[in-house]
Amino acid sequence: MRSRKISAEMISRMSKQSIKAGRTSNLFVIVTIILAAALLTVILMFAAGQRQQTRRELSHRQQVSYYNLTPEQLELLKKDERIARQIQVKTGVPTELKGVAVLPAYVSELTDSIQVGELESGQLPEAENQVAAEAALLEKMGVEPQVGSSITFPFYDGSRETFTVCGILKSSGAAKQYPVFFSRSYAENGSQLKEMPYKVYASLYNATNLSAGDCKEAMLLIGQEAGIERKNIDPSKAFLDSLSVNTQEVLLYSLVGAVILLACMLVIYGVFYLSVIGRIHQFGQLRTVGMTRRQMKKLVSREGGVLYGRSAPFGVAVGIIGGYFLIPKGFHIGNACLIAAAVLAVIYGVTMISVHKPAKIAAAVSPMEALRYVPRENMKKAENKRLCRKLTPLGLGIMNFSRNKKKTAITFASLALGGILFMTAASYISSFDREGFARQGYFTDAEFYIYYTLSAIQLNENGMSGLQAEAPLDGEMIREITALEGVKKVTEIKDFGVRFDYPKNDEYNNDDRVYLLSGEEMGKIDAFLEEGSADYDKLMSGNYCLAAGNDVAGEIYGWQFAVGDTVTFHYYDGSAMAEKEVTILGILNKQYTIDSGWSGDGWFLMPEQAVLGMVSYDWMNSGLLVSVEEEKEEEIGDALARMTAERSELGLETLAERRIAYKQNADQLFGAISGLAVFIMTFSILSMINTLITNIVTRKQELAMLASIGMRDGQIRGMLLGESLLLAVVTVGVTMTAGTLCGCGLSHMLYKTGAFYMAFRFPTALALAYTGVLLLVPLAITFASLHSFSREALVERLRGREN
Repeated sequence: MRSRKISAEMISRMSKQSIKAGRTSNLFVIVTIILAAALLTVILMFAAGQRQQTRRELSHRQQVSYYNLTPEQLELLKKDERIARQIQVKTGVPTELKGVAVLPAYVSELTDSIQVGELESGQLPEAENQVAAEAALLEKMGVEPQVGSSITFPFYDGSRETFTVCGILKSSGAAKQYPVFFSRSYAENGSQLKEMPYKVYASLYNATNLSAGDCKEAMLLIGQEAGIERKNIDPSKAFLDSLSVNTQEVLLYSLVGAVILLACMLVIYGVFYLSVIGRIHQFGQLRTVGMTRRQMKKLVSREGGVLYGRSAPFGVAVGIIGGYFLIPKGFHIGNACLIAAAVLAVIYGVTMISVHKPAKIAAAVSPMEALRYVPRENMKKAENKRLCRKLTPLGLGIMNFSRNKKKTAITFASLALGGILFMTAASYISSFDREGFARQGYFTDAEFYIYYTLSAIQLNENGMSGLQAEAPLDGEMIREITALEGVKKVTEIKDFGVRFDYPKNDEYNNDDRVYLLSGEEMGKIDAFLEEGSADYDKLMSGNYCLAAGNDVAGEIYGWQFAVGDTVTFHYYDGSAMAEKEVTILGILNKQYTIDSGWSGDGWFLMPEQAVLGMVSYDWMNSGLLVSVEEEKEEEIGDALARMTAERSELGLETLAERRIAYKQNADQLFGAISGLAVFIMTFSILSMINTLITNIVTRKQELAMLASIGMRDGQIRGMLLGESLLLAVVTVGVTMTAGTLCGCGLSHMLYKTGAFYMAFRFPTALALAYTGVLLLVPLAITFASLHSFSREALVERLRGREN
């Protein structure tokens, strides 16, 4: 027992002494473990932080919403014991005022558990002539933002009503729409809310302990028992998603984590492998004095354990701090402790796996083999091999790679992996078009979007088809816009406003839009058919239609459209409301929704000419897209704002506003990708530095011997530079080919899934920077190492003492 203790203590002291002697190579192991532990911790902290932040945010939101409620349904929900918290809400028609929308609303209470607003001062309205509003809205209307102020609202229907401010709401951050809360009395009797149905925002008991499927089923059952139609039940998708594991996120984080661990393993393995090879003679001496193979293996493993203990906790601590600053609101001490324990365990496993093979090599060394050891993969006979070679400095450098093919393979694998991953990330960054990202949807080829406002559609007794007949976006307006200096093109968006009945599933009077297909689109529609047909003659008859977005319909309604089903359209034909029964001729696939930029505003598609035959008016435009010259964008934006302000039924959305909104998302994405790319590049460069320094240090005795037989310093420098540059050039070649192909493939794959802002561009600047670093590092390492050697006497270097 005592002998084992002495043996263990001896191995411990020897490993510490070995680590102290090999400071240079061990520094790379420490830095590598710190980097791997830190980044892995940051990634897990980011993922856990996002989930925790989402949960915290969702704890202040409704889990399910019930709409269009009758008084009886409202009472049944109030009495349902499965509902833990609920508030009753009414919302009216938004009013465009001072460039923003004012939304009349009633809420039964303001609670932290279901947040729809928060009071900054005062109270919720109790009397019919009281309101609560945000200070920003009051200031826009020229009213002093304080309790007791008087405010007059000119509502969309032309009426004007005066109220007393009884409460100031905290800013909701909705710069385009401001809620104004009215009293229960006004909700029942006031002109803007009395005709509006109630809705209920609710949270269920123990919902967080259920699976997503069981929770959704419970929400639907509560609504069904209260007599609420399926389309008026809206479970929170965000909440249901939080109850289940997002497989795409898991795969993404697992892939990134695996890449990090693989890179870490290659570097650690490479360091220990080269270190063991460089100390073969030392291990032989230890075997000579009686050290067993098991003790030899323990010695090398112990070194790995000591380096792990000195670096991994620091790396985890850095990762936790980084994770906190990434998502402060998502930080949770319990998650941090679990992640720290998991990362420490994983990094320890990776370190021990990386050390395992070099430890076996050390344990397998016999004293006699160590005396004659030459670091090459095997000792095959030299028959049939060319023994006469040019012993030039460059030739000697190239020959060094063939001395140990395994070492060379590990080095190239580590560098190539890092380079390929770096080029993939760099290609993503260079291929990501920020302007294209902001231009998704309507703004692909336009800077302005003019549309009928939701309030105008709701207030018109005939809906959007009534607006299209009475206040069309017609040729006169198009000519007026085109006449503005700097306007390049005006594109018409054609939708036909209808209400549809779907008797098969008891759906009646649903607002919808029929997308109107042009002649060119009709010629391409067959390519997107999932089932049914797109027979031209049948569609042109006006008695048939196509359906799209069936997967979304299934999510909303609980059923999907089917070929052969009949749908009844109700619409304004120019003189009165009319109806027409049409048959679903075909169903379009998901690719159509991706390629066409389908927004989900309408389920049905018909040829434009067929629909024009159903009405007496000529303009079916539901919106206009205006493309302008870049230098005139601001000026034309002001003109269009004035033009739409003169027509209260129109709204204006601008690309400039979209750019601001999308910039933050793009910056966050770029930050994450750039950080990953820099880390990968650091790993790759670290691997190269380790390889070069270890290669030079472990051959110090060999280099000294060459110097002793007459090789000049310049020749030794040329030999080492030849080796180093060969390593760099091969790595650059692999990186530029395989890495570029991976980046191109990633961009193409994302483009095919609807990310049309991804168009492959070779990352010239990043590639040149990477190449420059790879070529400069060998020069710096070689000159620095040789300068360090020059400080030692040749005799000391011949002894092979490692510093």
